[in-house]
Amino acid sequence: MGAGAEASLAGGSILSKTLSNTILTDYLESSSGDLRISKLNGFRVYAAENSMAFMKMFTPYMIAARAEDADFNMALMDEALEKAKGYYELIGEDATQRKIVLRFNIRAFRNSYGLSDLSRMNLVFHGIEVGHTTELSLNIESELAQNSSQDLKLASFIEESHSDSSGASGDNKLPVYDIILAGVESGA
Repeated sequence: MGAGAEASLAGGSILSKTLSNTILTDYLESSSGDLRISKLNGFRVYAAENSMAFMKMFTPYMIAARAEDADFNMALMDEALEKAKGYYELIGEDATQRKIVLRFNIRAFRNSYGLSDLSRMNLVFHGIEVGHTTELSLNIESELAQNSSQDLKLASFIEESHSDSSGASGDNKLPVYDIILAGVESGA
């Protein structure tokens, strides 16, 4: 590659970063007064046990550790999970044990981050509340039962934001937020 091509690539990268930073700055300025966007601080995130997100977090590790003679192809399982959903739900819990559900589009992650990285980071989330669900509805059986039973269908668990939040432990209605931005905040 010649010096001219390298300079062109470097210039393109600088332009791309400048545009990204400008868009981010504009978003942060305009979203600060938008009541539809919630800024969520102090939440530790984790995948609900036996959820699709839980499986997606651990299949890459299971691929690396799998025995060569195994009958089950973990790489295909990971690929199927990647194609099965456009987003993954993680539970967020703050210091007061308040729980919420955060939905992430993992195809939009930058810097090679994955779902498992989020639990180790002190992030600030910008999200839009889109409804309510229960922890039990995040279970993989509930997701897979969509075609077999209306009672277990995931969509039936997501209700309007004005729904009742009563119920037993795993049946409590948790607010669901579609995350539009997550990052480390200066001074956070």
